[in-house]
Amino acid sequence: MTLSFEDGASISFKNKDELVEFIKTSSGMGDSSYSVDTFYLIICAGMVFLMQAGFALVEVGSVRMKNTKNILIKNMLDACIGALSFWLIGYAFAFGDNNRFIGAEGFALKTLDTRTDGSSDKLYQGKDYAFFLFQWAFAATAATIVSGAVAERCRVTAYFVYSFMLTVFVYPVVVHWGWSGTGWASAFAPVHDRLFGVGVIDFAGSTVVHMVGGLTALVGATFLGPRRGKYVGGKVQSMVFQSATFQTIGTLILWFGWYGFNCGSTLTVAGTAADVAGKVAVTTTIAATSSGVTATILGFIFEGHISIARANNGILAGLVSITAGCSVMDVELAFVTGIIGGVIYFSSAQLLVYIRVDDVVEASPVHFFCGVWGTMAAGLFAKPENVAMSYGTGSCGLLYKCNGNGGKQFGANMVFIIAVTAWVGVFAVLIFGILSLLKLLRVSEETEKMGLDLKEHGGAAYEMNKRHSVWDSFSKTRSRSKTPKQVEEGVVIQNGETIGETAVE
Repeated sequence: MTLSFEDGASISFKNKDELVEFIKTSSGMGDSSYSVDTFYLIICAGMVFLMQAGFALVEVGSVRMKNTKNILIKNMLDACIGALSFWLIGYAFAFGDNNRFIGAEGFALKTLDTRTDGSSDKLYQGKDYAFFLFQWAFAATAATIVSGAVAERCRVTAYFVYSFMLTVFVYPVVVHWGWSGTGWASAFAPVHDRLFGVGVIDFAGSTVVHMVGGLTALVGATFLGPRRGKYVGGKVQSMVFQSATFQTIGTLILWFGWYGFNCGSTLTVAGTAADVAGKVAVTTTIAATSSGVTATILGFIFEGHISIARANNGILAGLVSITAGCSVMDVELAFVTGIIGGVIYFSSAQLLVYIRVDDVVEASPVHFFCGVWGTMAAGLFAKPENVAMSYGTGSCGLLYKCNGNGGKQFGANMVFIIAVTAWVGVFAVLIFGILSLLKLLRVSEETEKMGLDLKEHGGAAYEMNKRHSVWDSFSKTRSRSKTPKQVEEGVVIQNGETIGETAVE
């Protein structure tokens, strides 16, 4: 075969394959797989980062107007603080290959600019930077989970102390354990170093991301105590929230971003990874929908009405539940995982009410309790063929038989759950405990009554004009129907029954 050029020159090839290889090399097509993977990671990172908007809408919709700016500034600076701390220190702790407990190289991404192995004539590898971006988006997600749980009474400075500590140290260590090439629990470590010879299956982070954020949310909400008016006369009051519309749009944005979260965790579309990503998208969808329906039904049975809040959080519970095992389960078991996730979410939400923990957006039922279940489910339902395709190992869940590795896999996942719970729990107690002892954790009663927007953020979020705000309209309208004592206590009386604080006061 001969390839001729306009200047009369020609090149002969022995066969078609040799010609194709020449064209790829001369046109740069040989790097196409690498380039596609880089672009894929950037797009998925953007989808995961968009989840910050989803969290913001869910949280704003769940609080009263007087605390809107507080929620927004926490979500914005979560991303900023998370990016800087993860860039400077956190990424090195997470993916440095020094030892099995914590990484210690690559601070400020310096190793990404150094190519000393002779493997490339490039100054740097763009895919490495895309990988950092993807991992930063995950770190920001773990930090933002806490924001809604501690809403309406946490000092903003205390929140940023926690956010920094989580993204710079607590979260990166967990990442190193479960996802690095040398972590003690990682399935990507050398075979002889893997936990029980198999390593943990936590594909996109039911434990690594969601348990970390959810457990911290639970500890933070416990140390803060409930909002004013949440428990009156020993009875639980239904707190007025701002917008079910915001909550629902936020949930849909989170659901969309989750496809970047789970599918993107293949980190490539080369070889069978594209096939894995396709199946991951479906298992993610089925778990989310089955959990959303389950939570809605449970709400109707036990609460007497069809609740949009139960549907929204049920969907998120299913997404968290499938995140660990999305690449290793068959679709019918993703369906089962979602149903059980919906039950766990609803039950744990009731448990928090019973023990008087005020988690405003139910972050800990969704992320911590369902994160635990999701990692357990991966250890139970991982099909050997799916594990081989996504991990390249011969392991499987307890439901299957694969040379005795099923029990090892479930055991590895359980050990990882326990270790992460201990690690995060201890540091969360230390962080929030010290802040509480120093009286830096909770705002004053006066600030809580007036709202954090006025006291800490320069004014109300909703201004109609310079002299009149939406806040004023609500305040005057709602106050006319209440006695001075009721205004002071900030409760709403409807048909002689106390139903909670006003949306404004």
